[in-house]
Amino acid sequence: MKISKTKLIAYCGMVSLLASLILGLMGYSHSTKDIENIKNQLLRRHVENNINLTMKYIESFYGTLTLGNGTLLDSKGNSIEGRNEVVDSILEDLGDKSTIFVRVKDDFKRISTNITDDNNQRAIGTYLGTDHNAYETVIKGDLYIGEAEILGDNYYTAYKPIKDQNENVIGLLFVGIPTETLDNIINAHDVKMSKINILIIILRAISLGSLIALVGASVSDKKIPAADKRG
Repeated sequence: MKISKTKLIAYCGMVSLLASLILGLMGYSHSTKDIENIKNQLLRRHVENNINLTMKYIESFYGTLTLGNGTLLDSKGNSIEGRNEVVDSILEDLGDKSTIFVRVKDDFKRISTNITDDNNQRAIGTYLGTDHNAYETVIKGDLYIGEAEILGDNYYTAYKPIKDQNENVIGLLFVGIPTETLDNIINAHDVKMSKINILIIILRAISLGSLIALVGASVSDKKIPAADKRG
């Protein structure tokens, strides 16, 4: 009995195709982890940049803030409580949720925000809470970046302390993006990219298998005899 060259080449091509698919999918698995890391870095950079921009908005609209009469005062000595020029500009210009807090003893009270409650009312007068994810970091005067819950909704956030000229924490600035919005964007992007990447892997594997088959065909036109019964 003789094994035809065509069958042998086809068999080798299939083995090569499967090997290419396995290697390609393994590489894709690693690449998705890298993509996830990149996304997290981009999110961090986004909120960090935007909270720094928001501080510039505060300086532009209010000047240097000070603490007085239990609230934050602008450079003219007027209270900024209930004034929403900055937070509304942030929502319009950057698309981020934003809140300004005043420090009240060991907590922080919302005095200006573009976040609204179920009745479409601005969520002012409520407190950050000492059990909040960001609290331990910001009370020390440091920037907090990470996920946090705000009035029952989850956000990817940045909280930056507002300090007076003596570096005392007198308030707090928040910017954030709802994680639900982020998840929808990321998931839609991931599904699209997954389909494209897997298609590319399959096409590459098929191309490699075909190339091996063509090379095999050009190397030999002979038929390969089966093994002799004598070994």
